[in-house]
Amino acid sequence: MSGLPAGLQILIIVLSVLLAAVIFLSVWALTEPHILKVTRIKMFPAGKTSGFKKQSPAGTSSAAPGLRLFFFSDLHADICLIKPERLISALQEAHASSPLDAVVFGGDICNNYQINEKGLSYLKKISEACSGLGIPFYGVTGNHDIGFDPSDGQAFFECIENRQIRFISHSTGKTIVLTGVDDSGRKNRVWYEVPAVPSDCVSVLTIHNPDSILHFREGDHVDFMLSGHFHAGQMKLPFRLEFLVLRSDKLPQQNVIEGVFEHNGTTMFITRGVGCNKLPLRFGALPEVSVVEIYA
Repeated sequence: MSGLPAGLQILIIVLSVLLAAVIFLSVWALTEPHILKVTRIKMFPAGKTSGFKKQSPAGTSSAAPGLRLFFFSDLHADICLIKPERLISALQEAHASSPLDAVVFGGDICNNYQINEKGLSYLKKISEACSGLGIPFYGVTGNHDIGFDPSDGQAFFECIENRQIRFISHSTGKTIVLTGVDDSGRKNRVWYEVPAVPSDCVSVLTIHNPDSILHFREGDHVDFMLSGHFHAGQMKLPFRLEFLVLRSDKLPQQNVIEGVFEHNGTTMFITRGVGCNKLPLRFGALPEVSVVEIYA
């Protein structure tokens, strides 16, 4: 290359660097869907601020969490590269560390409910692991589950849509109510009403789409909320282009994409999910299951 003009040499070097970067990013995007991240999420009661702010546990303490859940969402089992055995191992380790009160699924079994066999087989293995540990397995449906009815037990989790499951807080003795809401899908979307929970109870709502928080009605009582749906973008692009170009969700426009947030008295956790939508690629959005500790 020493005999080439200096300008051409620089061009070749730049193109080589760009090609190497593209190859590296492509390999990582293909690798990341295989890597499961187990996160520990602490959720504390929210203030009444109307805007969204990231919640930090700094300076807040409690003897023990009131409720301890194992939460996962967005399985998309037809394009999920996390084997059920890996998820079950994370579940068993979490329960061995400190007993779990329940396992909760946040919706989207497969990309298409009509080819749900792989997803149902996956959930069956999770259900069997839960039974072996003596832990209840609850869940709701997501926008990709439209047309599938989990209430007859086919999904292998106990559907909590418009139901109330009661627990007693380990730390305060209060009654904690776990409930759920269905997802109407993206076409002709309807934001269903939140189940009524007595004001003297702590409410934990499982609902697939985090944008639901923007459609709570006056008087809705939701202390804590568990959601998924966004996949943290799945492929994180500069300036959040993955949301601006490919999706119409509202919260990402406010940089509310993953993690724990407070909004108007509700503490919300958005998980990155486990599987992939459309393509088996992730970048900057590792698959996630979470041990969620609710302090109430």
